[in-house]
Amino acid sequence: MGKEVNLNHFLNTPKKKNESPHQRKVRSDKLHDIKIPISETMDTILRRESRHFWNGSKTALGTEILMFGMQNIIIYPDVTYSDSPYTVHAKVNHETYQQLGDLAARWKCSARKAAHRVFMEAFKKKQLGGVTDGEV
Repeated sequence: MGKEVNLNHFLNTPKKKNESPHQRKVRSDKLHDIKIPISETMDTILRRESRHFWNGSKTALGTEILMFGMQNIIIYPDVTYSDSPYTVHAKVNHETYQQLGDLAARWKCSARKAAHRVFMEAFKKKQLGGVTDGEV
């Protein structure tokens, strides 16, 4: 009696074991997603602006504002951080994410709080028509 032989040959083949799982490569152009808490009024403004100028993408507008803050603003005043049900996503590359990490280390906070601080200052400056630190 030994081994059972089935009529279906797929049932006869031994199951392969994953002894060493293959490590997947990480894309070099992978973007980091950051959720930034905002107020209800700011959410309304961002939704309205994104429908007019960004084809409905609040994420693209949030990314644009955050990148404006990272590239054009030097001084980021301290803002109160409170978690909110209203958020905006920002998708940044690895280099920008590293810069946010450096700011977070300097300010002794998380990368999300650092992104919130940069975003709030950039949003204020954008509301003034793109005014940067040297122009105030």
